[in-house]
Amino acid sequence: MEFFGEKLVIKLWETLAEKGVGSLLTPWQIGREGKARNNLRREELLMLAQAEVDTADIRAGRKSLERNGSLRLLTTKLPADGTSEPYTLGRIEPTISTQSLAEVSVKNSATSEARREINASKAIIYAEEVLSNDPQTPPERSIDDDWLFTWRDYAGGVSTEDLQQLWGKVLAGEVKSPGSYSLRTLEFLRGLSKDEAEHISSLASFVIEGRIVRSLKPFLDEHGVTFNLLLAMQELGLLSGVEAVGLKTQYKSSASERFVRALRSNGKVLVVENDDPSKVLTLDVYLLTGIGSQLLGLGSFPANIDYLRLAGKEIIKQGFAVQLADWVQTTENEGNYFNPEKLNA
Repeated sequence: MEFFGEKLVIKLWETLAEKGVGSLLTPWQIGREGKARNNLRREELLMLAQAEVDTADIRAGRKSLERNGSLRLLTTKLPADGTSEPYTLGRIEPTISTQSLAEVSVKNSATSEARREINASKAIIYAEEVLSNDPQTPPERSIDDDWLFTWRDYAGGVSTEDLQQLWGKVLAGEVKSPGSYSLRTLEFLRGLSKDEAEHISSLASFVIEGRIVRSLKPFLDEHGVTFNLLLAMQELGLLSGVEAVGLKTQYKSSASERFVRALRSNGKVLVVENDDPSKVLTLDVYLLTGIGSQLLGLGSFPANIDYLRLAGKEIIKQGFAVQLADWVQTTENEGNYFNPEKLNA
């Protein structure tokens, strides 16, 4: 039986297998494995956890990696007096052995690479989890090689679960729509601090089609989206128009016979309509930059329904009819709305 996002998961593993990325993990295909995908991944997470412990032990000198690939525990010897001392080989002198230096370098290089593979594998597992719950149809295009190898390098450098999940979301988003996240965005993410990430997240619930409605400033202030926060986001290069006067966005109809426009926001949509197809909707806005839009597209943020209702009322003042509805993306460029609710002025 096919699971919800199986086609996207298969697309993920086809991409990774072709480029040799994620080799620590097993591409799961329904009907070819004797166990469920979740059970398989649970076992592999335990395997990765043990690999992390072994890698740390090698770096700390508690274990050694033999030539045949096996691990040997470096034990301690116990003198007759009951005290213990580390078991060591050779002399301990303030000299540098070229052979020892080479061995240490090889060991450090191997353990560092192992740690990077483990980190990237955990991010891949999270990407698979995200895609397995997504109904979107996979695109025909594939991820760019340079992008994928850059992602692997950056994802391999993070060891905290939150950041691994973040890089997993980036990979999942790129599988769904290649080109969604630029190399510049990956570089930005690599240097993002925790505080900056939290500030960016606080904006997400107020973004409609890559914009924040400026005319709702009192509501934004009340909910922590202050001028200082907006200015900080502008200085980071994620937002524009904070200090500008009169920055506006105009929306034309997406249909020819009458005005219809869908303004999406975090799983919700404002469906704007009018009988006149030439009518133009104008909003005063703060505008997200390309990087800002890509970053805020990473999270699963709750929609602020009160904010969307107020935005809808601002639109109604211009003579449009507005419905607030749920939204599901079905392909890269298309989606469906359902459970519409008509808004009143």
